[in-house]
Amino acid sequence: MPKTRKRKSGSASKSTHNAPTVTNSSVKATATGRTNANNRPILSPSVRGPQSLVWPVMVALGCWGMALSFFVFSRDPNHLLYAGMAVLMALLWTVSVGLRVRKLLMLRQR
Repeated sequence: MPKTRKRKSGSASKSTHNAPTVTNSSVKATATGRTNANNRPILSPSVRGPQSLVWPVMVALGCWGMALSFFVFSRDPNHLLYAGMAVLMALLWTVSVGLRVRKLLMLRQR
C-alpha cells in the first residue's frame, strides 16, 4: 500500500495549484479614487513651501558660524581639524538647502 495520496481528478486544481499568486496591495485604489496609504513616500514633508526651508537654513548658517569661530577664535591646537569638520557639515547642509530650493522652484513652475 503506497503512502502517498492520490490526486483528485479535475482540471481546475491542476492549473492553479503551482501558479504563484501576486497581489499588490499598495496600488489598490479605494472607492473615492485615492491610492492606499502604503503608496505614500516614506519621508514626506508636512509643509511644502518656504516654511520647510527655515530649519535647514538655520542649521547651515550655524555650521558656517561654528567653522568660522573654530578657525579664527579658537586657541585649541586642533582648531583647524574642528574647523574642517564644521566646514564639511556646513557644506552638506548647504547642498541640502540648495536641493530643497531647486525642488521648490520646480514645484512652483508647474
